[in-house]
Amino acid sequence: MALGYGVIGSGYVGTAVAMRMKRAGQPVTATTRSVENVLELQRLMDDVRQLDITDPDPELSFLADLQGLLISVAPTRQNDGYSDVFARGMRNLAGALRRRTSTQPLHITYISSVSVYGDRQGEEVWEHSAVDSSSPVNSMLAAAEELMLDIDRPDTSICVLRLGGIYGPGRDMVGMIREAAGQQVPKNGNAINAWSSLVDIARGVQFASEQKLTGIYNLVDDMQLSRRELSTLICDQDGLPPVLWSHSSSTSERSMNARVSNQKIKESGFKLMSPSMLEPAIV
Repeated sequence: MALGYGVIGSGYVGTAVAMRMKRAGQPVTATTRSVENVLELQRLMDDVRQLDITDPDPELSFLADLQGLLISVAPTRQNDGYSDVFARGMRNLAGALRRRTSTQPLHITYISSVSVYGDRQGEEVWEHSAVDSSSPVNSMLAAAEELMLDIDRPDTSICVLRLGGIYGPGRDMVGMIREAAGQQVPKNGNAINAWSSLVDIARGVQFASEQKLTGIYNLVDDMQLSRRELSTLICDQDGLPPVLWSHSSSTSERSMNARVSNQKIKESGFKLMSPSMLEPAIV
């Protein structure tokens, strides 16, 4: 049987990647935690499995039949959900990948977040910049990256893609900003967020797999505006009143405020189709 591509976590990102790989002619095994999603995915994928990586002994024997794997997992609830997924669940996955019976080469792409940089007061950050250890969640995200990168097998290569806020079909961020025009939004308007297009995420995962990229890459678009600058630009274009942002972060807000460089992945040969949500990719 031909080796295929696996997707652990068939949510918004995972499903887009799975569909792209299937269109490229690869047999795809997709997993989902949700029983309800299994039937929907079965209409799209070659092989669909219900999988909860937080189970004590998850069924992961299918890993032996893969040449490429995307891991795109997230908690379905707050607080304990992060620990479940990024501590226990990722340990289960890393252990299974270390014990994988096949010695066929496997490339793994692990989806992470640029939120690991935390609040850098708008300074520029790169892949080698320190991660935010003051936030328990960011610390867990960074530890999960390390679990993947520490899989020490000569037949296994690992790439971590750090994403920004995701926009694409069903996530019209420009439309959401327009709807917030004139309203008070209790988030720090001076914070600079990073953004990633779903189209470029799926393309980036395929690129990482084909090029066998290893290490950490920021997969974000070119836009480096604060929330206030972005919303003002959009509202002014449409003659709408500005969004009323706060001028500081609340104590409950897990703030990300940095200009995230995407130079490394560009230098590897990857070209963005969507330089920003203001110039979405036409596909």
